Amino acid sequence: MSEAAPIVPITFAVSHNEEPVNVMLTFADNTDVMSATRWRVPRELVDDAAMQARAADAREYALLAAKRWKHYRDTKTAAFSLPQLEAMIEDEPEGEFCFYLKVTADWFPTSLGGAMVRRTWCNHLMVDFLFVHPSISGKSVNVKSIGLRLLQAICMVAQSLGCQLVWGEATRDSAAFYARQLDRAILDRFDIQIDEIKTFAALLEVEREKS
Repeated sequence: MSEAAPIVPITFAVSHNEEPVNVMLTFADNTDVMSATRWRVPRELVDDAAMQARAADAREYALLAAKRWKHYRDTKTAAFSLPQLEAMIEDEPEGEFCFYLKVTADWFPTSLGGAMVRRTWCNHLMVDFLFVHPSISGKSVNVKSIGLRLLQAICMVAQSLGCQLVWGEATRDSAAFYARQLDRAILDRFDIQIDEIKTFAALLEVEREKS
């Protein structure tokens, strides 16, 4: 990645109805985080139990992320931009801080997905939550690659911070997603080491340059 290129905001293309369309990834603020708590499971999924369950899980992750976010916000350990996060780490090298990434587009009424990430005391990144909008998770809206791009963006931030590891919990449902992206079997935890961090960050930079 070119050192001159800003980490965020990032504009890149995802698939919408099988056509490439641009979206933007940025650091979220408190209003963004709270707005995701108003997500609902699409009514049109009422006759599809499997997709309804997936959409309900996505909504639940957004709610849980917002609940945990409030702790970091209230303790002033939430970062709203990369420069702010870097300054917080410089002031307290072993501090634990949180940030939240969101993906938005002018053709979608709310955020398409988000990720709440914790920078640990030893300068690793822990993915607390990574999710897409219930309409996307339940496939009532045909949008692809949001989750992958969020994971790549987390790696881009990790590379900028000099992190050696990105890790997180994989649920029974999300394990398959991480297994596809990391090309290996995943149980209840995934680890992305430094070489993979660089690869994922570079892949997102390629997508940014295409948009």
